Amino acid sequence: MTVPFYLKDGVPGLSLTKPPLNDSFGSVRVGQNPNTAPTFYETNRRTGYALQSNFGIQRQLPANIMVEVSYVGNLSRKLASSNLGMNQVRPELLTPASTQRDRPFPQFTNVTIVLPSLGVSSYHAMLLRAEKRFESGWNFLGTYTWSKFQNNTNEGGSVLGAEGSVYSNYYNRRADWGPSENDIRHRLTWSGVYELPFGKGKKYLADSPMRHIIGGWGVGGILTLQSGAPFTVTTQVNSVYSAAGALRADVSRNPNLPNNQRTLARWFDTGAFSQPPAATFGNQGVNILRADGVINLNASVQRNFGLWSEQSKLQFRAEFFNFANHPNFGVPGRVLNGPGFGIVGSAGPARSIQLGLRLAF
Repeated sequence: MTVPFYLKDGVPGLSLTKPPLNDSFGSVRVGQNPNTAPTFYETNRRTGYALQSNFGIQRQLPANIMVEVSYVGNLSRKLASSNLGMNQVRPELLTPASTQRDRPFPQFTNVTIVLPSLGVSSYHAMLLRAEKRFESGWNFLGTYTWSKFQNNTNEGGSVLGAEGSVYSNYYNRRADWGPSENDIRHRLTWSGVYELPFGKGKKYLADSPMRHIIGGWGVGGILTLQSGAPFTVTTQVNSVYSAAGALRADVSRNPNLPNNQRTLARWFDTGAFSQPPAATFGNQGVNILRADGVINLNASVQRNFGLWSEQSKLQFRAEFFNFANHPNFGVPGRVLNGPGFGIVGSAGPARSIQLGLRLAF
């Protein structure tokens, strides 16, 4: 076997040439109209984490009632956010005359980070709970939550009042820190079941013929009371020029109206908002307004009819959703000077009734 060459003599016939390169792998020269928008993942992408804490005290009361008071906390860091454009003109260079040349990467239309780990959230809550397990024909469960939920990235959508983009200013993400679109400060729920004490096996009218009429009935209900979801007023026109998406409006005074002045046609002080000057971000904070809360009662009535055996029965059930037919209004128009600005134009479902029969054997 003949050795073709020895390394000590070098590689024969090898010549290295510099490969031809274009301007920037698909981008155009600075000053020309760009047509490329690279998208990339962070090479040092971090894993999100949460620090959770809780503390509670329980107490057993007479009548088999248990009460509990507790604190719940959650601090989340390095959460994945929506895609973030980082080709914004720096604020100190931003003017109405800014052009593509002023961007950090003028050869590209945009430069986007996919799901950057920049999200931060904070949740603190006090919970009250009272419960009576089923005994003597009745039970109940009541809870109350007083909480505060803040973050710097809203993902709830327009139904909850979230903004249309993640960060309005790439260079000042702190400006997007505020109440989350899921920040429901107060929420109370109460549910229970009560069997009427009449009829066979009950305290009253166990042997009376009336047991066939008023015996076997039971009632139940779920009551929900909660404060409104927060939302932000945005502009129709983004006059910053350096960022895409929604732009928060300027605000000159407290836009929240007293309850005795708030109407469906004017939910908040619309005159407090204005279009920010060109090339200027709005001074409004995140989610400084609140929509209508929720008052809802769902109720049910049922009766069991005995049939040919102990195991067989026919159950009649009537369910009433939004029993009081209370209107729960949606988020008012929040686009500055847009159609319906400041006007509540939607509401939750009206009362509905559902009847049913169930045969068990």
